[in-house]
Order: sequence, then C-alpha cells, then structure tokens
Amino acid sequence: MALLAGCGGGGGKSSSSTTSAADWAAAYCGDAATWVAALQSARETLKNNPRSTNAQEAVQSVSLATNTFTIAMGRVGQPDTAKGAEDEQAASELGKNVQGRVARASAAVQSNNPNVTPAQQAAVARKQATASIAAISNTTTQLEQSDPQLGAAMKASSDCATLKADLAKTS
Repeated sequence: MALLAGCGGGGGKSSSSTTSAADWAAAYCGDAATWVAALQSARETLKNNPRSTNAQEAVQSVSLATNTFTIAMGRVGQPDTAKGAEDEQAASELGKNVQGRVARASAAVQSNNPNVTPAQQAAVARKQATASIAAISNTTTQLEQSDPQLGAAMKASSDCATLKADLAKTS
C-alpha cells in the first residue's frame, strides 16, 4: 500500500525540454489543485473518522495524488522563461518534500505499536497533510513572485485561480 510513497519523479522530460509559461502554469496549477483536493479530503477523513482502515485509505489516496503530480511535472519540463530551470527545480523539490511527508504519514498509520492509538496515528498523518498543503501554498507563491514571466502566466491562468481559491479554503 505505502510502497508508492517513494515512487515518481525523475522520469519524463529532461530539463532541456521547455513548455510555454502559460502551459506550464496551467499544468502546475491544475495538477496542484487536484493534489490539494486529495490532501484536504485526507485531512477531513483523518479528522472525522480516524479508524486505521480509513486512515490507510486516506494516505494511499494522497500517495497516488503525490505521485501523479511528480510524474506530471517531470513530463511538462521547465517553463520557457529566464528562470525556467529554477521553477522546474522548485516544483520537483515540492514533490520530494511532500513524498517525504506522505512516507511519514504512511508509517504512522501502519504502525503496529500497541501504545499508539488509531486517533494518534491519524493525528500524525493529518499533521503531515496540513504541512503538505502549506508547502504547496508556499511553493506556488514563490513561483509566482520569483519569476515575472511565470508569475504573469499564473495570474492569467484559470487553473491557478482555482488553485489559489482551493488553498484559501484549506487555511
């Protein structure tokens, strides 16, 4: 089940492959919005029904969404901007950061430690999901502010408007 938490990334296009800033922004924001929805759903599941089976299913869903984001960003390459390589690296680092959080959440919900209750396991996993959403929000802001060309494309993208609205709801 949790084996997928470490998968993804590394594949896809090389960093020499570029995508227009508008297409890259739409891809990043669209995939990140799907990812945020999975994380938010997991947080709600872990809050409202922390039973072990539900927690494992929630973490599995986040793991799949994380891998989907990482693979998709690997395929899209870097935005065709002056700071495109930095932007691609930021998205890649975000994927790696959240993969680590997913691995910690997975370990928590699969713990066989008799001294750790399902509610405690779910609390650890929920904390990781919350931190992951914060990381997505921070990276999105960083991308928009550090690269003027990409920032303009993100401001013009309906996918990015949706992502920002979704992130605002999760605060």
